[in-house]
Amino acid sequence: MVVSPFHPHLAPRVSVLMPTFKQAMFIRRALESLIAQSLTDWELIIVDDGSPDETAALVEPYLADQRIRYQRLPRNHGLGAALNTATSLARGRYLAYLPSDDVFYPEHLARLVELLDTHPDLYLAYGGLRWGYQRYGPTLQGEAPVGREAEALSTPQHLPRDAPLTNGNLLALVQVMHRRQLEQDVRWATRSEVVSDRLEPDFWRALLGAGARFAYSGAITCEWVEHRDQRHKIIAAHKGGLSRYRRYYGVERGEWLNFQPSRGMRVNEPQRYGRFNVERQLPAPGGLKILLVGSLGFNPERIMAFEERGHKLYGLWSPEPETWDATGPFPYGNVEDIPYDQQWIERVHAVQPDIIYGLLNWQALPLIHEVLNANLGIPLVFHLKEGPFIVLEHGVWPMLVEVLTASDGQIFISPENLEWFQLVLDGALERDATFVLDGDLPKSDWMTDEWSAKLSERDGEVHTVCPGRPLGLDPFDGIAKAKIHVHFYGEHFHEWFPNWTRTSLATGYMHIHPTVEPENWVRELSQYDAAWLHVFDSYNGGDLRRAHWDDLNLPARLGTYAAAGLPWIIKDNRPSRVAMQELARRLDVGLLFKDFDDLGAQLRNRPRLAELTAKMREARLQFAFDSHVDALLEFFQRIIRRHTEVAAKGRRGAAGR
Repeated sequence: MVVSPFHPHLAPRVSVLMPTFKQAMFIRRALESLIAQSLTDWELIIVDDGSPDETAALVEPYLADQRIRYQRLPRNHGLGAALNTATSLARGRYLAYLPSDDVFYPEHLARLVELLDTHPDLYLAYGGLRWGYQRYGPTLQGEAPVGREAEALSTPQHLPRDAPLTNGNLLALVQVMHRRQLEQDVRWATRSEVVSDRLEPDFWRALLGAGARFAYSGAITCEWVEHRDQRHKIIAAHKGGLSRYRRYYGVERGEWLNFQPSRGMRVNEPQRYGRFNVERQLPAPGGLKILLVGSLGFNPERIMAFEERGHKLYGLWSPEPETWDATGPFPYGNVEDIPYDQQWIERVHAVQPDIIYGLLNWQALPLIHEVLNANLGIPLVFHLKEGPFIVLEHGVWPMLVEVLTASDGQIFISPENLEWFQLVLDGALERDATFVLDGDLPKSDWMTDEWSAKLSERDGEVHTVCPGRPLGLDPFDGIAKAKIHVHFYGEHFHEWFPNWTRTSLATGYMHIHPTVEPENWVRELSQYDAAWLHVFDSYNGGDLRRAHWDDLNLPARLGTYAAAGLPWIIKDNRPSRVAMQELARRLDVGLLFKDFDDLGAQLRNRPRLAELTAKMREARLQFAFDSHVDALLEFFQRIIRRHTEVAAKGRRGAAGR
């Protein structure tokens, strides 16, 4: 670590803590706003949390001011650790915070010091702030919480899906100053404990719980600068999530995270993936080198099935995956990541992979397209999970067509998807170069035999389950009238629909549970009678030219339901062709219903329900990636041979000219 020179003097009135990471474009504005303060009795402690940019060079001229101290950590440890480090170095009577992307107005420190000096019963003072696009107020929740901060922080907010702030925070760091008596009792949570966008509200709650009193200074004195790389957005915004967090902060492969955003996919990595952290010497004799390009969607641990068979994996990952989408680096396994930078082509050539496996959703298309057009001389197989209609919506249809028709092999999630693309592309795809495999299948490790007794056997009621978005289950009153209980898992989805959720809960037939982790799928979900797939009406009448995405989709939850041996609840759309309906009929694992009364009658037919449950348990390994990986590897080998033969013919043709 690097520490700037510091000459001791009398302890200042205020220690201003400035955690910074990759904020070189903002930091000078923040520093100038501190230097412009009307109160001059302060010290600044900058903790640079391993910034890879020019932060150090930009800060250096300011170190001539002996009030400013700079400490650089060798690598990023997370905001909580940076704040704890800065706190331990502070010498002032009061602590204030100036994140390097925020701004003080000139009177900010003076007003807060005056408030604390004249009210010794107060522990924390805060100024009002400006934030976002013309938002002003005493708190991030407006004026109402002033004087009732504890109540506001302890009361869950009912936020719309597009709410700019989802973590229930009341105070931004930049607006706060507080005393230090509780310093040993209340510490900032570190990355080794939890990664959450609730870091600040959890700290304020801890102070209040320890007896602290808060007060507002009565004026707008600072600015919380809104931009795309704010920490809470990297964790919980639409384009945030675990993969983006790991990449942005440079979290290394061996570092495990307990990732708990206020909104989005939550995962405790040691708990979920610890079993897959096996060191192997790869590739084994005869094993392939497989370069994964794009993203993995759900159930990323499935790729460990390649390693278990002796194949070496590399990853070239999409730079901006969706919040639910998985990209490396992964803490488990032996996947070697190739940075997506100006040298990625050279790095791929150095690795010399046998095959490129491009996958999975439309967001990965630009990267896969770039890799394809780089003409690396390596066969590329493209696995498409995403619907073609969202590709059209986002303007990348020409790119999709080029990737499909120029790649060496193509994988589709169902026969219906393959047929749809053949119709649209006028049969341009070679049948021998295509393969059918669902894109989001889990590993078989989660398919245990820890079966639970059915709730319906205890109370005589009908109990169904839906882990994930309640797509099509509206209005809920029809299901309640049919006396069908629906148990929802995953609070984060239902936070998006607060009014719908409150109305449905009031019926007494809707129940919300915490997210169920894969290791508990069988034990927790097998207690229900059946599970909901997406409910919709199809109008294609048997002609796939008329199909929409719901007709073609196989939802990711199929593997979860299969693990728990649950029959599927599906709207009966015959004679239309619907991929999930056709699969359910082929395996005889579905309850196809016309209306909710019809569904209620079927769910109360206990002998038939037992038969469907037995068939689903018998078929469940068909929904494990492990069951298909050998066939997939045979497909890869076939594509490699075809590519080699075509290349050899090209060389012979060139030699004969």
